[in-house]
Amino acid sequence: MGLNNILKEISKLLFKSIILVGILIMLFVSCEKDITLNLKEPEDMLCLDCILEAGNDSVVIYITKVQSVENTGDLVPVENAEIILQKEGEILPGIMNKGNGKYVLYLTPEEGKTYQIQVNVDGYKPLLAETKVPLKPMVEVDFVRDTIYDETIWKGYRTYISLLVQLTDLPTKDNYWFMRAYMRSIGGKPYGSYAISYQTDNLLFDAFNRYYNQDYSYRFTSYDYIGALRLDDEVIEKGEINFSMSTGNQPTVFVINADENFDKYYKSSIKQFLTYEYDELPIFEPVQIYSNVENGFGIFGSIAVTRFYFDEER
Repeated sequence: MGLNNILKEISKLLFKSIILVGILIMLFVSCEKDITLNLKEPEDMLCLDCILEAGNDSVVIYITKVQSVENTGDLVPVENAEIILQKEGEILPGIMNKGNGKYVLYLTPEEGKTYQIQVNVDGYKPLLAETKVPLKPMVEVDFVRDTIYDETIWKGYRTYISLLVQLTDLPTKDNYWFMRAYMRSIGGKPYGSYAISYQTDNLLFDAFNRYYNQDYSYRFTSYDYIGALRLDDEVIEKGEINFSMSTGNQPTVFVINADENFDKYYKSSIKQFLTYEYDELPIFEPVQIYSNVENGFGIFGSIAVTRFYFDEER
């Protein structure tokens, strides 16, 4: 064996020995140390919560104070806010203080219009935000019950139910969300129970909330989408898309076109839910909820919604 080869072998042995010694030192010398986290109270700031819906007959605005995540009590409402809401630069009068931090304006937000909001509260910087109301989705949803021969599991005929969706994309930049819900009235007030998971036969949907599901379900892919189905219009070919989605036991379907602000806010909210409530990782990176409010927190966004109601007993 040549000298160079011998030196190479010695170098390899020394390198392995150094690594082994380092691992042993880490195993026997390392120790645990208790760390006390000093979570400071958040800075005294305001939070604005307002989602404009195209065609709705009113605008509801909530103004509260920011509080620590450790504080599980009710949010502290702001009762003395001055709110200036504008449409294309024109001030919209008539905002009423309903108490408990709730302010209402009986106004119908218009598709394609830009709205600005300013909230003035003594002792705080003005809250400023802007949104452009999107157009209502051009969509058709049909409730389908069909009998087919399933040779994979059933080895015979079976009936399956699905929702067939045909979406024609609009010429604007759009962000589509698909949700199911069971809507009912309690004491004269509407109440909604929304679906948690969804299945579809199309993989063009956003994968941020896509989870593998080993349970086989005919027609649909082996994935669950947690929270909602999100579709970016950039993936729609030829201006339209057709797909099926699961029905569950929620006979009401919401197809939402969201402005950029609501889209980012809702997506980050689902991500936070998945991180804190759904995943079981011991260590994770915190999710920051999106906000477009200057000098504060919260969301001032807008949506346009098309609804479909189906009776699954038909």
